[in-house]
Amino acid sequence: MHAPVLAAFEDLHGSADGDPDRAEAVAPLLVQRCFELAAWFFRLQTGDREPMSFVHTSPSDLRVLAERVAPLDAVLPRLRREFDLRMGPTSLPASERERLIVGARDAAGEPLPEASIAEEVQRRLTKAGWDVLGPGADADRDRSLGCVLVEPRLSGGRRADLLLLVGGQVVGIVECKRDGADLATAMDQAGRLAAAVTEASPWPVWRSPLPFRYVSDGRRLLFYDANDPEQQARFISGFHQPATLARWQREAEADRAAPTYRARQAAHLPALEEDPAADQLHPRQLRAVRAVEQALVAGDRRVLVQMATGTGRVNAEIFEAYRQLTYARAARILFVVDLKMMAHQLQARFGQFNTPDAGRSLADVYQVEELTSAGPTASASIVVTTVQRLQAMLAGTPEPEDGSARVSAYETAEQVSQSDTAPLEVTYCEALPPDSFDLVVVDDCHHSVYGRGRALLEYFDAPVVGFSATPAAPVFGFFNANLVSEYPFEQAVADGLVVDYSVYRTRFEPSGRAVLVPLDGRIDADAKRPRRTQYEQLDEDLAYAGPDSDPRIIGSERLAAVATAFRDALPALFPERAAQAELVVPKTVVFARNDLHAEDIVRHIREVFDAGDTFCQKITMRSDHPVQLLREFRTTPQFRIAVVVDIMSGPTDMRAVECLLFLREVRSAAYYERLLAQGAQRIAPAELRAVTPGAFAKTQFVVIDAVETSRHHHRRLVNVTDASGRAGRCALERLLNRTADGGLNADETAELGVRLARLVPVLSEADGAAVRKLAGFSLEQLVAQLLDIDGEEARDAGALLAEMPALRQMLLGIYDGPAATDAGKPTRPSAAAEDVRRRLAAFTRQAGPFTPAQLWWIENIAEATAAAETRFDPRHLDSVPFSGRGGTDGFLGAFGADAAIALLSELGEALA
Repeated sequence: MHAPVLAAFEDLHGSADGDPDRAEAVAPLLVQRCFELAAWFFRLQTGDREPMSFVHTSPSDLRVLAERVAPLDAVLPRLRREFDLRMGPTSLPASERERLIVGARDAAGEPLPEASIAEEVQRRLTKAGWDVLGPGADADRDRSLGCVLVEPRLSGGRRADLLLLVGGQVVGIVECKRDGADLATAMDQAGRLAAAVTEASPWPVWRSPLPFRYVSDGRRLLFYDANDPEQQARFISGFHQPATLARWQREAEADRAAPTYRARQAAHLPALEEDPAADQLHPRQLRAVRAVEQALVAGDRRVLVQMATGTGRVNAEIFEAYRQLTYARAARILFVVDLKMMAHQLQARFGQFNTPDAGRSLADVYQVEELTSAGPTASASIVVTTVQRLQAMLAGTPEPEDGSARVSAYETAEQVSQSDTAPLEVTYCEALPPDSFDLVVVDDCHHSVYGRGRALLEYFDAPVVGFSATPAAPVFGFFNANLVSEYPFEQAVADGLVVDYSVYRTRFEPSGRAVLVPLDGRIDADAKRPRRTQYEQLDEDLAYAGPDSDPRIIGSERLAAVATAFRDALPALFPERAAQAELVVPKTVVFARNDLHAEDIVRHIREVFDAGDTFCQKITMRSDHPVQLLREFRTTPQFRIAVVVDIMSGPTDMRAVECLLFLREVRSAAYYERLLAQGAQRIAPAELRAVTPGAFAKTQFVVIDAVETSRHHHRRLVNVTDASGRAGRCALERLLNRTADGGLNADETAELGVRLARLVPVLSEADGAAVRKLAGFSLEQLVAQLLDIDGEEARDAGALLAEMPALRQMLLGIYDGPAATDAGKPTRPSAAAEDVRRRLAAFTRQAGPFTPAQLWWIENIAEATAAAETRFDPRHLDSVPFSGRGGTDGFLGAFGADAAIALLSELGEALA
């Protein structure tokens, strides 16, 4: 709800305090509030913008009214119960939800008097840098770059409300209409007036009819550009600056075949197959880029892409920016992220993306900068900002020092942003005008920008492309459900880009002992806990009161039992490491409710593992140097377990983390999904071994749910396999048999795709070849068809399985073959690879010590040497996987230029 509507509701809600004297005193105000809400609801339902005035009445009249209404008090509880029974929960389609949000916002503003509309429009033009000339001041039309003529006379005796002149030439027209008028119809009238301004007019005319047309009722502003292909009028938040129209003039004159940014997208973006920079992306990323570009060319102003965490979402965003700047000649692109840390990381990634331009990075070709309060510099092509910086500039709110919103002691940023506060209201910012960017790219900001902060994006006159791993309802609503590309987590597992995860519940026995139990099969919807009110969900003041005082957390009495169960289960959870003399505890993140709870957890874990202070540490916003602690957790082998409260609300690097332990509830489904997706990211074996000695590779992500938080998050599937690799066999067989019966519904088809996707990582070459021979394509392709969001390919895949019992039997045989525990075991290396590994070990002992970052380069160069069975070619430093670390520049930066060249030579000699 917007500010005036929210204030009226809050006044009414806060009035029921049982004090009759106060009730009588505030009665006139409350009646007025009821009237305001009724007027708002009427405007929302009808679109009527006629002013409605409140008529005040006397206290005696109100007393009479109260007496007449009093008998209703006795029947009100019954009416409320009947109403609740009749009105169940409803779910609006995304387009309807968006219409309702926009309508509620428009209805919240009081209608403008007709006499004030022209004045308001001129004020907004002045804000945008236009020089509004008085009537009859035509002679001054050259005194500024952009001038506005008021009520000029056109040919044939007609008059326009306002004419826009840039550099002395007439380029556009503005028409003012009464509040609530149909602006689409008014735009047609403005088009006829634009055609009436001919070159025979008293002023120079750039093009006739005038291309730039605006219609406004003082609140809404509709814009139309006749130069655009397949022209579409669009609502904008403010007038374009004169400099922007001047730039558009120059671009239109320079390229008459493609005079606008959208036209250049259609005309000049090369096919992805022809782009020399496309080899830096995998096919799934290219598919997302292709879908975005097709949508933008079609004129879509809001485009949503879903890509699971760890599948290269940021690389796809950067590649899209490169194409828009290079081929479509976008003037400037804005990137919006959640936290300052992400802004810094994104800037670094621009420097790692190599353009075909003589191997230069994107940051070398185009200026990349972070947004400041002074606004973007004139030479900036890419601007990176946080949601908080945008909010500070456009809504006038203070920006947190660390660039991130403070989060509740046990709730997530998404939930806090969805609390009962009014949506942000933005004002015109001269340092950051609405036409500052040609394109806005939003990287996984979730509710912080699509919910309460949606006005921050609506402010800019630019298409918005959103990339998200876990889009929730407000995200779909903002984008009108225009999901153009989807790459789900399950497909990423099948493609080998992320590892699978397994969820284990904690069962407490009567003796107090805890046991980890794999959670497999579907979630029982009836097992979901009742939804709490927003006040219970956002209550920050509920302190951790000690032993098991709250079922939503694991209290002191059970902490030791859970920690012991985790410790004892490690050999079963990671069987490929069980044979080690001393199994190193995988990097583990534990979620606590608040600082007191976190301290209690740290104490019990240290006692159970008989470990020192470094082994397990608390990292919260109250910790000293939390960012430094996070860095140490990622890079230090001695720091094994991090107990956190709110520090993981942002997209923290969790690649080295292999275990996640919930000791308090996480109610946000989007946050829960994001945590699982972050933890499932792959990590290079050399990097993992540098921080987890004895680990061969990251083959799974283990989730230990001690508070059953996973039970009340809706997912098609929780586990497919557990550590034994056997859970779920019956479910797979049932689904395969259902294809033959012809009774597989959409959810079951998707579940079958998920279950088969998780067989791909354990698929042997022989089994893969057998599937291809029988089905005509690979198991990965079969999975992709079953997970098809449009449904056509899914139906074809289901029909194929129905017709081929041999294929169904083969898939079951693959499941019954190698257990999931074998997935992480190294295959027997070749003699050449064994020799390279032996030589590498000798080299690192003699030439070291090396930092973990340097060790990554050395081990990956050695692996490339073993694979090629020849001397390492330095040119390979600019290919995968080295390109992800900056290529040749990253290698030189890790060792220093002279030392790097010498090391490459010495390493080559050692491995030869």
